[in-house]
This record gives sequence, C-alpha cells and structure tokens, in this order.
Amino acid sequence: MKKTVEQKAELAKLKIDKKLQKQKQKFEKTAAKKEAAAAKKEERFELAEQKKAAKKELTEQKKAAKKEIADMKKQAKQQAAKEKAAAKREAEKQKQAAKQNKSSKNQKAVGGSKKKLLIGISALVFVGGGVSGFLFFKGDTQQPKDPYVEAYVLDDDTVESISHFLGESETRALPEITEVENGENKEIIYDYTELTDASEEVKDYVNYLTEEKGFVPMFDYNLNNPGGYVSIATASQEEGKIFKMDIDYTNKDYKVIVTKTDQQLPQPEPEQTQEVESSRESALNYLEAFPMEDLGLAKPVGEYMAIYDEGRSLINNSQCYGINLYELGPAGTNVAVGKFFVPTDMSRVYKYSPLEDSYFEIEDKTAEAEAAKAAAEQKAQQEKQQTSETTENIQENTTNMQQTDLDTTKQTDTTQEKTNVKEKKPAKEVKTVT
Repeated sequence: MKKTVEQKAELAKLKIDKKLQKQKQKFEKTAAKKEAAAAKKEERFELAEQKKAAKKELTEQKKAAKKEIADMKKQAKQQAAKEKAAAKREAEKQKQAAKQNKSSKNQKAVGGSKKKLLIGISALVFVGGGVSGFLFFKGDTQQPKDPYVEAYVLDDDTVESISHFLGESETRALPEITEVENGENKEIIYDYTELTDASEEVKDYVNYLTEEKGFVPMFDYNLNNPGGYVSIATASQEEGKIFKMDIDYTNKDYKVIVTKTDQQLPQPEPEQTQEVESSRESALNYLEAFPMEDLGLAKPVGEYMAIYDEGRSLINNSQCYGINLYELGPAGTNVAVGKFFVPTDMSRVYKYSPLEDSYFEIEDKTAEAEAAKAAAEQKAQQEKQQTSETTENIQENTTNMQQTDLDTTKQTDTTQEKTNVKEKKPAKEVKTVT
C-alpha cells in the first residue's frame, strides 16, 4: 500500500524532529560540559584565593608573634640591665661609704699629702686620655680606654650599640675598633668575637632598628640564616647622605661597620605573587648552569645549601631574586660562600662583594646557560600555544554546531515547502465516455 503525500511528509517531519532532538541534546551536553568546566575553574580560583588569604593571615600572625616575642625579650633584657645597674650603684654607694668612714679617721694626718696625690692623679688622667685619643683617631686597632661602648657615633649621627641594646655593654668583652678613612667617606668597624649566640643577637638588634629606629634594608636578607651579611640604613643628619650599618656575622662573632655614604635609600618593594617560589627555583636553575669557576666557587652550585632572600632586590633597574649559598664549616656551623642575584627575566647574574659593597655582573660564557634559557622560553611558548589551540577548538566546535542547526532549519523549511506545493497542485480532469 502506497503512502500518501501527507504520510510521507509526516514521516519526513518526524525524522527531522528526531535529528533536531539529537542535535539539541548534543548541544545541551556540550553546554553542560562547558558549564561544569567553568564551575570547576571558578572553584579552583576561589580555593586559590582562600589559600592565598590564609597564607597571608598566617604570615601576619607570625610577624605579630615574632614582634611580641622580640618586645618581651627586649623588655626582659632592659629590666635585667636596670636591676643590674641598680645593684651596681648600690654596691658603689656602700663602697664609697666605707671609704669615707676610713678616710675620715685619717683625714688630719694625711691632709697635705692627699692634695699632692690628687694633683698627680689628675695629671696622669689628662696625659692618659690624650694618648688614648691619639691612638683612636690615628686608626690603630688597639682597644679603646672607654669602660664600654653605649652607642655608635659618626659625626652628628648616632645609634644605640648592640651591646647596650642587649643590656650587656658593661659586662661583655670590649670590641676591637678600627677607623678607616676612604676619601670623603669614613667608617668605623666594631669587631665582636668569642660569642655564643651571635646570629640571634644580630636578628633581635636588626629587627629593633628597622621596626623602631627608622632603618630600612639596603637589600633583602634572611635573618633566620645561621650566618650572613646585613645592610640597613637611615637618613643622615648631613643632607644628601645616609647613615649606614653593615653587619657581617656568624653564630660565633660579628662585625658592625658604621659608615656615611652618598647612596640612596631603596624604595619599598611591591607585593609578591604566588609565582615567586617557582620563579626562585627557575633562578636557582639558571644560576646552576654557570661554571663554578666563573662564580668564584670551589664546587658546583648544586652542592651548596641555597637560601633565598625574602622579596626581590632592585639592581641596575632590574628586579632580582637573591640567593645565598652556604657550606658546612670546620666548626660545624654554616659558612656563607657567596651571595648572588638573578633578574626575573634570567638574562644575567650579579654577585655581591661585601668588601667593596657593590655588585658586579658575571658574564654568561656557556652554552648550557643559553640552553636553559631557551628551554624555559620554549616551555612558555608551548603553554601559550596550547592555550591558543584550546580556545580555537572551542570556537570551531561552536561554529560547527551553529552551522548544523542552520542547515537543519533550511532542510525543514524546504521539505515543508515541497509539501505545500504538492497539496496546491490541481487534480487531472477525468472524461466519462458514454
């Protein structure tokens, strides 16, 4: 039995509807996948933001706790120093009272000779003071005759000494003091030796100067290191100069170098991002590509303990990551062997010289360094290309789906039009033969 035109049109319509339904389901499935991917991406972003906020909050809590502990230590040291000073004053008073009681008994007998003795002592003190002053300003490394060093003084600039800050200026051994003149600049070096916990003392002292006395870091450093080199400064009383303090320390000793220079105080660093840790590792990988001879090291970089600076340093208008290298010394303590800086674009390496207080660039002479840089650039390019291809595939799939929907719509309209034409076609005339 032949199907009528209406039946055929109905079947065609059903097929088209079925095909449209499949296309619609496919489109909805694709849209659901995209929506799920977007939701997952948003969830990952929110999780990363939460981790970042939690990390920041933890850092703030740690800083607050460290500051509170430092304040408690400082207060305890100051209180101990006050009690010690009070006890010393009381002992002096008792001693003076005993002397006065003793001298009052023999005052008449020794009146004349006592005057002569006081005159002789005054003369000796005057001569001794002149000799010690001559030796000090001459630049000799002999120990000063002052009972202790309460402050570091350079012209009109002064700052509390580390021994006075610790409350031990009158009890610990005197530092060896050297004065050096370099043209218009002058520096004084205080050498403290035979200490038991030098790194902790430096940490407390530097935090005190930077948090309460207006000193700022000249470059990034890590006070948690067992040894290292710290440079901090503040504006000098002399216009156009800074009052700078460098501390070269281990866990057994430290040198405090006070100087006044024409350098400028550094500007505050911008807030770091989550990419800092990976960038630091890349900087260390770049540094490892340099020969140890060019870096002035006895062993390859990978055989040393590397400790990163906090934040970044500005060197020759380039943001750089600081890397400190240490090795285990004969006494069982970590000894600093070098401080290097790698720019964020990993184009070169700087080495810091504490003796000259300057940075010098190390030339890249090896193909390994170029290969490392090329590999890093190639990896970045591949990631960028993959992202671009993924975006293009999504756009292409969307365009194909839109074209399929358009073709299906056109086919449906054509079929419907043919059906309408057949319905309107006039019937053939039938002749009746009689």
